Amino acid sequence: MFVYSLAKASRLGYIDSRYKRIASRGFDGIVANLVKTGPDGLPSLTGICQVAGLGGNLRKDGSYRDGSYAYYVSEPVVADDYKGVGPFILAAQELGR
Repeated sequence: MFVYSLAKASRLGYIDSRYKRIASRGFDGIVANLVKTGPDGLPSLTGICQVAGLGGNLRKDGSYRDGSYAYYVSEPVVADDYKGVGPFILAAQELGR
């Protein structure tokens, strides 16, 4: 989302145009570090937090979605979840304009 936000804000003139280069470097970092090729030869976006909400009821294991660092890092990390793929596509589209 940061890469997409920087690219779009730069294009719309809300921030200095040099931030598009910064967004582009961020996108390149995502591709280099988080896009992996699977055994089927297809790309996959990795490193996505599966769930990160706040509040609600206690879980069966006694944990609670309290927004703490400990809570956040205890959530499963998955590949190709829409909460990561969506912003990645938006960033790619924005940088490709």
